[in-house]
Amino acid sequence: MKKTRVLTRKNNLKTRWNQKQAILKERNLNLAHPVVKASYTWSIISEQLCDMLGPEIHHQWFKSAKPLVISSNVLILEVPNHFSAQWIHTHYHELVDVLLSVLDNRLSSFFVSQSERNQSTK
Repeated sequence: MKKTRVLTRKNNLKTRWNQKQAILKERNLNLAHPVVKASYTWSIISEQLCDMLGPEIHHQWFKSAKPLVISSNVLILEVPNHFSAQWIHTHYHELVDVLLSVLDNRLSSFFVSQSERNQSTK
């Protein structure tokens, strides 16, 4: 039963990814661009997280996450504060990476807070 549910979710993710790629082609957007790819990848993963964890948990931890870029096969996501970044890393990072691996087994994620990002650009 559990294996069937996992396979169904995996197929749903791949289907959503293929649908998003078709939309990109229609709009002449380049999925090879790291910012565009980050945005579309996160939209698919975020939907799946909402389905799996429920809207309350998704809203609390993932709603405000903003995809920045995919660099060196890492999806970099910005969250509002350091506490959120730490909490997600401790409790949900493995789940996010498993979902990403369904789309591309080379991808992983990294959550950074807005303040950390601002400090690194100075």
